Amino acid sequence: MVSRLELVLKELNENGNFRASLFATSTGLVLASQKEEKIDERVVAAMGSLLSDSAYKAAEELGLSEIQSMKIKYSKDFIIMRNIIMPDNKNQFLLAILTKSPESDDVERYLDQLLDWAVENSQDDLEKLSSL
Repeated sequence: MVSRLELVLKELNENGNFRASLFATSTGLVLASQKEEKIDERVVAAMGSLLSDSAYKAAEELGLSEIQSMKIKYSKDFIIMRNIIMPDNKNQFLLAILTKSPESDDVERYLDQLLDWAVENSQDDLEKLSSL
């Protein structure tokens, strides 16, 4: 299963020119990653988990709807994190990517489409992992 998740990430990185991408548990445990050598996927997963948890608490306190994604734009860099909630509503996973800031709104929409593709193509394997 993990090798299939890694294949999804590899294709994701190739099509999006990402510096890193990973699947992690909601607690920050890395399940699969594809990254440049200098990037520590454990730090990305831990930060993603922390941000996701903060976003959930904000949604709960403010009565907001379900979180789908979080985006952080820096002057030259971009992080997108997707929450992947399993059908049982008990388990969730995180898909995170690191890339350069998109040059236009069209490029940002393309990145969103790539993440949609990755979520679709990992759903079955993540469901199997959540049942373990």
